Amino acid sequence: MNIKKLASKLGLSITTVSRALGGYSDVSEKTRERVKKFAEKYQYNPNPYASVLASGKTKTVGYVLPIYGNNLSTLNQANFFQFISGMSEALTSESILLQILFAKSESKELEAYKKLIFEQKIKNIVLQNIKTTDKRIELLNKYKINYVAWGKNKFSENFSWVDLDNNAAIEKITNYLIKKKHKHISYINISEKYNFAKERKTSFLQTLNKNKIIFNKSYYASVKLEEPEKSFNIIKNMLLNNKKVTAIICSTEYSALSAIKACNFLNLKIGKDISIITFDGPIVRELSSPPITAVSFPVQELGRKAISILLNKSNNNRKFTNFLAKSEIIERGSVHNC
Repeated sequence: MNIKKLASKLGLSITTVSRALGGYSDVSEKTRERVKKFAEKYQYNPNPYASVLASGKTKTVGYVLPIYGNNLSTLNQANFFQFISGMSEALTSESILLQILFAKSESKELEAYKKLIFEQKIKNIVLQNIKTTDKRIELLNKYKINYVAWGKNKFSENFSWVDLDNNAAIEKITNYLIKKKHKHISYINISEKYNFAKERKTSFLQTLNKNKIIFNKSYYASVKLEEPEKSFNIIKNMLLNNKKVTAIICSTEYSALSAIKACNFLNLKIGKDISIITFDGPIVRELSSPPITAVSFPVQELGRKAISILLNKSNNNRKFTNFLAKSEIIERGSVHNC
């Protein structure tokens, strides 16, 4: 079945059928549904490459995958690929192409977005790892690109995004430890230039305050994911200087590995002498020893939601839409009752 035969069976023009399948608002909902049912009945799937050639417009979503710093590790890219998998599911059902570029530095990442916009003429983009001040968002806004972000910042009322509910996740973690009678809780974060890191720290402080626990600055440390040895030393020294600490919250699974190493070095038995809890991912699921209790959230669902929001916006619905994913605690025995 091709579009010409499908249009003939429907008694419609090829243009109307094409626009109906593309979800354009100038085709009535009744006609769109009728076309969709016939397409399913006769197993017609539009060829996105042919669509590009016929229209001269790219029916493509662009995505830049960073492979520098902490993202250089293939393990850390697992979350990206879960997200991409969710995006791909949604795009395949709409016969839309996904164009992925790779970036080996922060400056190369910005260049990659410019390549998507200026060379490949892509009008729909998904971006990730949102910073508190993000030049990529400035670029996309300047050239009126339709985009959805995986993450948010203080300007997020001005764009559409999907994200984990970081505030609720950290509140859940902290209350979980407090219910187990922990009061001397350490927090290991990464650079607050990443908005999620800033959000998580803020939620931690707020939850301590709600529970009338005074925040001890010496219990807090910020580490760089690309420097595991330095992270290990920072956490080790924090524990040596603060022997009252009974639990460690790690803002990322990479810092959890450094915390495990520090505890092992100091002969602190995890799950008995000290507790560790972090955010779930392939490292703590598959490689950490001992297994680490973590909060899990649906990364693939975020990818699917990002595309759903992106496509709705591209169909002339310019309202900003957001989606927050909820988390749940996966117990693996690394948190004890104090």
